[in-house]
Amino acid sequence: MGEFEAFFAEHGPPVWNYLRRLTGDPDRAADLFQRSFLKAWTHFGARTPGRERAWIFTIAVNQARDELRRQKRDLLRPSTPEALRSRPAHPAMPPEDRELFREVLRGLDELPEPQRELFLLVRYHGFTFAEAAAVAGMGLSAAKMAVARAHEKLIRILSARLPLGMVR
Repeated sequence: MGEFEAFFAEHGPPVWNYLRRLTGDPDRAADLFQRSFLKAWTHFGARTPGRERAWIFTIAVNQARDELRRQKRDLLRPSTPEALRSRPAHPAMPPEDRELFREVLRGLDELPEPQRELFLLVRYHGFTFAEAAAVAGMGLSAAKMAVARAHEKLIRILSARLPLGMVR
């Protein structure tokens, strides 16, 4: 297996998952995913060894931001209830948890875009705050504050929608 193929095998699935959750649209996510890895392939020699994960996620985030600017509309938030309902729950998820899953996704969609990006990187993809800050192009303190605010806002949103005791 070549060097780029190994890179793709390691980083492709988490980048796909991130873009899928960020956009809420599998077609847009696929387009951004392809553009991200094409750019990574054409600039593969410019990466810093040991920082590949942050590098590819930075490319993916920048591709999403560029698309948002090009289309002059909010790519990162589905605009219709149908788009929200189209997000599949994991097939192994018990039916009683599927509504909770949908509410969490709706809550994530209500977060401001920079907070949502950082929250997903840190809480879902396991980035350190320093790695997430580097991907977002901001300072460490600002990244920590954005994730904390996203967490607080998500708790408020979900607390208003879900029965007591389901949100912590």
